[in-house]
Amino acid sequence: MGSVIQSPKARHWFSPGVNRVRDVFKLAYLFATELAVEHAVEVIVRPVKSRRTLEQNAKLWAMLGDIARQVPWAVNGVMQHLDAEDWKNIMTATVRQEVRMAAGINGGFVLLGVSTKRMSVAELGELIEFMYAFGADQGVKWGEPKGAMPEQWEVAA
Repeated sequence: MGSVIQSPKARHWFSPGVNRVRDVFKLAYLFATELAVEHAVEVIVRPVKSRRTLEQNAKLWAMLGDIARQVPWAVNGVMQHLDAEDWKNIMTATVRQEVRMAAGINGGFVLLGVSTKRMSVAELGELIEFMYAFGADQGVKWGEPKGAMPEQWEVAA
């Protein structure tokens, strides 16, 4: 039987600016030379995906509050008003088309939410657009200030 080659764990480094690039490359170089003894090495350098903005986050939570106040939703077969956090979990799972579940400590299951902090500008823009469409279908009256149009929240996407 042939031996199984264990692939070493990849490493990821981040440079917050020009001043740290040299230090980051030194670390990557040392790791790559260590790997190159037994494996081929691939090095990828790319810009960091921009994270959601504080303005987008404020918009998201304002919209979630509007939905929470105005839209009842079925939970365990009973129509009720959910809080903004529950709506965030529903909206992010819908947009991402994924649900994460974990076993509960005393049995049952717990649905795990998705962090919007880790979303890119484009991903959060997509979520906000989806929420506008959902709100229109549900007759939500948005509490956004006059002149604050949805385009503002997509500019960086």
